[in-house]
Amino acid sequence: MLNTRLLLAFLLVSCYTFSQNKDVEVKQLKINSELDHFAARVVGDKVYLSHNLTSKRGRAIKDKYSGFVYAIYEASVTKDGDFDDIEPIVKTELGRFNMSAATYSKDGKYMYFTSNHMGKGTNKLKGVETYNLLIQRAEYVEGKGWTNFEILPFCDPDHNFAHPALSPDGSTLYFIADVKGSKGKSDLYKVSVSSHKNYGEITKLNETINSSRTEIFPFVSADNKLYFSSDRRGGKGGLDIYSYDLNSSNKVQEPISLNMPINSRGDDFSFFLNEDLTTGYLSSRRLKGKGGDDLYYFFKF
Repeated sequence: MLNTRLLLAFLLVSCYTFSQNKDVEVKQLKINSELDHFAARVVGDKVYLSHNLTSKRGRAIKDKYSGFVYAIYEASVTKDGDFDDIEPIVKTELGRFNMSAATYSKDGKYMYFTSNHMGKGTNKLKGVETYNLLIQRAEYVEGKGWTNFEILPFCDPDHNFAHPALSPDGSTLYFIADVKGSKGKSDLYKVSVSSHKNYGEITKLNETINSSRTEIFPFVSADNKLYFSSDRRGGKGGLDIYSYDLNSSNKVQEPISLNMPINSRGDDFSFFLNEDLTTGYLSSRRLKGKGGDDLYYFFKF
């Protein structure tokens, strides 16, 4: 028979299990090709996604270090979740700097995205100099497009900061980083946001959420559940998508790996759930894909 302490712990965990509709369906989008497509985010009547910056011939552009350069595109959403009228976003900043994995304020006026430092920093894991990742904020101005680009003040060039995700009320920004004290290759962090101009001290999420492996691509749904990807032990494939209830006061709550077909034997990441909490997008490198990172629409979630 279980002793009282173990029974109480079991009951606490069981009260916060994740419920995923067994009838959920996943379909591949028409946009997919041999290029990368990921980080789809719906804002109003638009969807934004990350995609290779390409030449006029449609070939993926690389920088002088043979790394792919990404851009953010916008499109309209069809009734069946696919994309129409895909175009690069309009921005006032010139040049081919990386833009990917973005998050947006509810009113669509502010964007936080992943980019690179222009100067070299030190890669603490490998002991070499590299152009580390950072997070920028941009503002949308009618008639100009995206402008007023600013690097967030806590982005130290000697560390990586990436994959921003705003909370539903816009007061907290979640992201990944590899700063001192990180448990794995990258951990999940958060920072308070005030008027999209001022930021508090960064805080690492708890040791249950972060593992000794890699955590990437956080997203917070309208019902305040944190979704993220990790290659921690016990998953279904390479990277798996996990759920964690931020409303819960349960200190022994464990992140829960989503069931198939959301997760697969391949890498699954960049999860997004619409406000209806039943439809959304994810990126994956699963079998029968079209290229590298493919985008999928899911429904009946």
